[in-house]
Order: sequence, then C-alpha cells, then structure tokens
Amino acid sequence: MSAERTESRYVTVEPDVQIHFWDAGEKDAPALVFIPGLTFSGKVFKHQLEHFSKSYRVILVDPRGQGLSTKCPFGNDYQTHGRDLIRLVEHEGIEKPTLIGWSCGNLEAWSYLEQAGVDSVSGCVTVDMSPLPHNEDPKAWTEGTPAKLSEIMTRTLNHPETAAGFWDSYLREVMWQGPLADEQYEWFIDMSNQTPFWVTHELFGDAILSDYRAIAQEASEKIPTLMFIAEHWADVAEPYWHSLCPKTPTYVMGGHLMAIQYPDRFNRRLETFLTTGE
Repeated sequence: MSAERTESRYVTVEPDVQIHFWDAGEKDAPALVFIPGLTFSGKVFKHQLEHFSKSYRVILVDPRGQGLSTKCPFGNDYQTHGRDLIRLVEHEGIEKPTLIGWSCGNLEAWSYLEQAGVDSVSGCVTVDMSPLPHNEDPKAWTEGTPAKLSEIMTRTLNHPETAAGFWDSYLREVMWQGPLADEQYEWFIDMSNQTPFWVTHELFGDAILSDYRAIAQEASEKIPTLMFIAEHWADVAEPYWHSLCPKTPTYVMGGHLMAIQYPDRFNRRLETFLTTGE
C-alpha cells in the first residue's frame, strides 16, 4: 500500500482489545472507512487506499479477531464489531464518515448505523451481501439454503482442517473470476489465516442469523446509499434488493472480490457515488 501518508495504527476499544487500522490521506479530508468481510484484513482494499487517499482520508479496518487486531474469546459478533467501529471513529475525531463494507463488513456497517444512527454518516456503500443472509424464501438473496448454511456452521467451520478446505474452494470458485495466480492465492490465504478458526466459527454463526433489513431500509430512505452486486447471483440479488430498498441504486460487476480484481472499474463507480450521492 502506498500513499503520501499511510500509518499502521491501533485504537483500544475496551480493556485488552485493540483494533488495528491503516490511516492514509489528509486527516482533515472527508473520511472513507473500509470494512472487510469475514477473515479478511483491511489490506483487501489496498487499491482503494492508493486511489482515494489523494482526495480523502482513508481508513482500512481490521475488525476484532481479524488481521492485526486482538483475537478475543468474546465479542465475535457484528453488534460488537459495530460498537468497535464507532469507538474507532470517535477516537479519531472523524465526523460523518462514509462507510464502505464488503461481504460481512456490510453487517458491521449496518450495525454501526443501527447503534450510532444513520445521520452519523455521510453515506453507506455495501458490497455483495444481503442484510438477511439466512432466509427460507427461495426468491430471496441469501448466502445459501438453510440446510447448506447449517452444514457449514456445524460440520465444516468447527475444525481447522475442514475450515481451510472451505475457504480454499470458496476463494477459487466464488470469490474470484477465472484462474487465480499462485502468488495472489497465497496472499489471500495468508490474510485469512490470521483469523483463528474458532473466531471464524462464531462470526459466521452470528452473520447467518443476523437481520439488518430494517436499518438498511432506513438508510436507503435517509442517506446516500449504494449496493454493489456480483455477477454470479445478480439475477436473484438485484431484484431482491430493489424490492427491499428501491431508493438504493445497484451496480453489478465481477465476482465477490470485485474491489481487488477489478479496482479501476470499482473505483470509478465509487467515485461517482462520492461525487453525486448516486
């Protein structure tokens, strides 16, 4: 990651719990706070830091249990992650940031809005995850059938070896479009391995049982919002999202890791949103 000013920093959000983040750009510029998905570090937004830190203050967060942040036997849930993020923003004296969540980072962004209020931010961008990941409606945008999610929770992510196999296949088959170079694969896996499997297990369980539809709808009505959706499930996800949040525009592109695989296109659409609110 390169910018004229990039700092690797920590903030203590409660006793013995530190949240790590990268901080780049001018400190008095409008702030963009990027939140990664399950097991990932804020480094997954390295291309966004390089691009947007020229005009904005850019914060890349390692959520609790991920990246360089503290690994805790408690607080591995998205209500706590939302509180951690609020404390980070308050500690840094940031007023009305724009939140950009990806995957389970969406849940953290919606949790932040639920607890701090939608008027506490300038806007909210969510990338490729439903606010209700577990839904029995076959027409809904979900992370999988109830039976499949149950199997992942109770028989896959409960052991380090089977959890590693799950992330290997998910990265190769869902997150990335086309062949993944060995060097890039190892970079992602090394990043993911910074999160202990037991933290992943707790966060996954909390994620699939979360329901942030109400706050997503409130945000859609009151502040600028945008949803990015991956191509592989756009035929279901886009109409579902439009029915839930008709005032939030959608943008379909790439796979789940669109921001790092296609950074120029992603950054152009995000730049339009930041400039116009649409």
